[in-house]
Amino acid sequence: MIDRDGGAPAEPHGPTDADTSDDLVDVAEGRERRADDIIRRKQEERVRSAIQDELSKDDTGEERPRPEDPGPLRGAVIELERVHLAFDRPILEDVSFAAFPGETLVIVGESGTGKSTALKLILRLLQPDSGRVYVKGKDIAPLSFTEALDVRQQMGMVFQSAALFDSMTVFENVAYPLREHTDLSDDEIESRVRQKLEFVDLNPDEVIEKLPAELSGGMKKRVGIARATVADAELVIYDEPTAGLDPVTTQKIYDLLAADQARTGASVLAVSSDVMALARFVDEIAFVYRGQLIYRGPARTIADAPEPIVRQFVRGELAGPLDDSGGAP
Repeated sequence: MIDRDGGAPAEPHGPTDADTSDDLVDVAEGRERRADDIIRRKQEERVRSAIQDELSKDDTGEERPRPEDPGPLRGAVIELERVHLAFDRPILEDVSFAAFPGETLVIVGESGTGKSTALKLILRLLQPDSGRVYVKGKDIAPLSFTEALDVRQQMGMVFQSAALFDSMTVFENVAYPLREHTDLSDDEIESRVRQKLEFVDLNPDEVIEKLPAELSGGMKKRVGIARATVADAELVIYDEPTAGLDPVTTQKIYDLLAADQARTGASVLAVSSDVMALARFVDEIAFVYRGQLIYRGPARTIADAPEPIVRQFVRGELAGPLDDSGGAP
């Protein structure tokens, strides 16, 4: 959890032998009852939330501040505050982090540890069971569908698989945010699209009329980056931006991301397992393990992090606590 006074890295909360033993017992004895337990827990949480809402109002019916809710961090572009989320098992447990203007932060960890889930919370595609998600100081949980769309329009998003519209040309894909959310003329949109394609090292005349199926994996990533950044969003989110790419193309992609961030000054939040390549691009790295944020620190020193789990993951070592604990649940 973030130290709101000093900004210190989160303290590790690694698993213990007792935790592992309890997990095994739960799997062996509680599998059949799991669905009923989840439903019951959700019902109890809703009841507790309703009671808490009533108790949080004074005699005039006005809601009064809750002492356990410190509110958003001043100046933060995005913030997760003590977020909990579970499906058939806990996904995120008491996770807190924030990103500030111009900052580049990447969330890393093993597969299935909740990295991409955190992005979905920020985009309000999911809502936490408890805790707060703030975007530019606003709690996004109570927003209506239309209000949530307005928040998303302030963000650029590069999905893990590029997620281009298959039936649209490269031009139509990149122009989409400008057509939907700006009043630019057709000529202005075309000029902006061409500039952005050139910026990501694609020749507009060669690719502008192509469909996504006609592009290589690296070209799709570049088009996805162009679409996410064409509107100069204040916050750009990357979900595994180099997954499936060769090392040379990976480095080119990160060089492009760094150049765009330097040009616009946007805040960048990324999720990736490619730690060492990312370390040259980002300011800080947050490490998520078994749904908990166990480390946050400068990217340049991640290989020498004090937590053994972090060091083993970053260095790619076979022997260590990840092997002993069986990895991600």
